[in-house]
Amino acid sequence: MALDSKKHATLAPGEAPSRAGLANSLLSVNDVVPVANATEQAQVVAALSTSEFPVGASRPLTTARADARPLHQIEVSRGGQFVPASGVLSFPTKTAADAWGSSFSSLLSGGDQCSIGSALYQWDGTAWRRPVEVDPSVPAGSFVFIQSGTNVASVDSSGAGMSITFYRPFPSTLLSTVVTDGDASGGGSIRGVASPSRTGFSVLWGGPAGLRRANWFAVGY
Repeated sequence: MALDSKKHATLAPGEAPSRAGLANSLLSVNDVVPVANATEQAQVVAALSTSEFPVGASRPLTTARADARPLHQIEVSRGGQFVPASGVLSFPTKTAADAWGSSFSSLLSGGDQCSIGSALYQWDGTAWRRPVEVDPSVPAGSFVFIQSGTNVASVDSSGAGMSITFYRPFPSTLLSTVVTDGDASGGGSIRGVASPSRTGFSVLWGGPAGLRRANWFAVGY
C-alpha cells in the first residue's frame, strides 16, 4: 500500500487489488466517527491501535460525541485526550478543571477557555481564571458579571430620592456596588448605598436638595 496526496492508503504501483487492500484504504480515511460517549471513543482508539493506522500525533482521530454539549460535539484527539474542536473545554467542577490543566498544560495556550457550569474561565498560562475575579467562596460554576450606568435624579433634603434598577437582575447574589458623584459641581456628596439587592439599590446623598448624577457599577452572579 502507498499513501496518496491526502494521506489515504491506496494501491502502490504494480500492487494487485485485494479485499484487505480495499479495507485498509477505507480505514485510512480520516472521517468524523460518530460515538455515543467517551467510552466508545476509547474503544475506537483501541480498535485502531492494532491497525496500520493507529491514532497518534500524525493521525489524529475526529469524533462526534453524542453526549457532549450540542455546539461542542466534534472532538479531536490530542496528546492522548479528546478536546472539542470549538476550543472550549467543559468540566463539572473547578477541581476537575484544575486537575486537567495541571496534567495537560502542554495542550493549553494563554486565552484558552473552559466552562464550569454556566461560568466561563480563561487559561492564564498557569491556571484557570474567571474574567472577573471574585471571592473564592462564590460557587465556581456561577456566571459572574458586571453592570454599570449613570443615573440622574432629584433628591430631597434628607439625601433620599435616587433609586437605581439594574438592567438585568443578578440571578443569585449582588456582591458589590461602587458609586461616584457624576457631577463634581452638583453641590452634594455621596453618603452611601441603601437597600442593595439583586435588582438594584438606592443612593444616599449629603448636601442640600437638588439634582444629582451618580456613576455606578455592580458585580454579582
